Amino acid sequence: MKKHSLLLFSLLISVSGFSQTYYEGILGTLKFGLKTDAQKQQAAIYIPEQGLFEYALKAPIFRNDSLIADLKEFNSVLSGKLDAETFTGQWKQNGFSSALKLTKVETLSFLKRPQQPQAPFPYVVENVKFTNDNQSISFGGTLTFPNGKGPFTTIVLITGSGQQDRDETLFGHKSFWVIADHLSRNGFAVLRVDDRGVGETTGTVSTSVDYAQDVLAAVKYLKNRKEVNRKKLGLIGHSEGGMIAPMAALQTKDVVFIISLAGLGIGGKELLLQQSDDILKKSGTNETYRSHVRSLNETLYNVAERLPLEGDIKDSLQLAFDNWLKAQPDAVLGQMGYKSEQGRKGITGQFGVINSKWYRYFLKYDPQPILSQIKIPVLALNGSKDLQVASKPNLAGFEKGLTAAGNKHFKILELPDLNHLFQKCQKCTVAEYGMLEETFSPEALGVMTAWLKER
Repeated sequence: MKKHSLLLFSLLISVSGFSQTYYEGILGTLKFGLKTDAQKQQAAIYIPEQGLFEYALKAPIFRNDSLIADLKEFNSVLSGKLDAETFTGQWKQNGFSSALKLTKVETLSFLKRPQQPQAPFPYVVENVKFTNDNQSISFGGTLTFPNGKGPFTTIVLITGSGQQDRDETLFGHKSFWVIADHLSRNGFAVLRVDDRGVGETTGTVSTSVDYAQDVLAAVKYLKNRKEVNRKKLGLIGHSEGGMIAPMAALQTKDVVFIISLAGLGIGGKELLLQQSDDILKKSGTNETYRSHVRSLNETLYNVAERLPLEGDIKDSLQLAFDNWLKAQPDAVLGQMGYKSEQGRKGITGQFGVINSKWYRYFLKYDPQPILSQIKIPVLALNGSKDLQVASKPNLAGFEKGLTAAGNKHFKILELPDLNHLFQKCQKCTVAEYGMLEETFSPEALGVMTAWLKER
């Protein structure tokens, strides 16, 4: 990526609560959106093709008809003039400046979400709170259940990696809200919960092992609800959630079924290596370059996999990187941009992520010892176009583990043309997630509903 191009943002930060004044236009070749509230001194930006949705600007300055915001985290400055119909200004990043002319719009064109549920709802919606056993964490969530006489088959939704809100809001989509709405319309009670440190849930980032305990706290809470059929309580997990669900189910007899949505059937290290390769391949990167990336990733991952979870491993990662650099021909270093200090910083800057306990646990994770003990009914779904959790090897991993368990009640299904978020995709790239109007495939919803009604 050229120095003057925009950064690729991989983190999604959601905010809510301001009055909606939108401006939309183009920044270079990318769609760009701005949301402002001068009275509350709040603003947020959108760059959907780079995965940035409603990113709150820190301490934006509104003065008369102007706005200026310093995005130090991206080495960027946004400035310009606001009037009744336009925002005209500049985006400066890494010493380069791009003109920005935005037009006031009612809603941003790339935020059309036709599946997003709208009140009134033909079911009960209740905000709930509960704690874990030692009351160290307070959880906030939403329970939806049908009108009429229960108790109902009940499902806990488990989000994927990263700290997500109860709706698993990603790229402007609220997939868990769409799933909960559909299931509650079809006779099921559904609990969706904010992750640790998000929304109304306290606590800090931890590992999948601890998140499994959070799921068990949700199950325990539901057992005391009169609307819940204790004998028909199950889990639906997406991505990492599809890894956490079997971990939690093994620790209780209260969970009687699991649906995995793009869950892990292969080891964490193997998954991340394939994920990187699949995304690079989809972007048109040649095989030689991808092999160099894989070699480096393997080198760093092997360090994290070998060393204990406790302690700081950044020095060990640096040593491994230095040794890898020494072993590469000049041509490879040049191709990958690692001859310059700035190029090498792109890798060393990721050491903090790899050093995290969550990441290191994920790299070490092997699903087979857990799946080989799961005897309750399981539905494992993947989209055929998933670049983050490749469909075939992960579904094969589920089949291998559940077969080893002697499980006679599982179904493995690859759904055609769906991506990691279970959207019917077109380009089927990660960058497309936020550009698609579909939040969650109706076909996938239908498959889940039919399977659940058999339980």
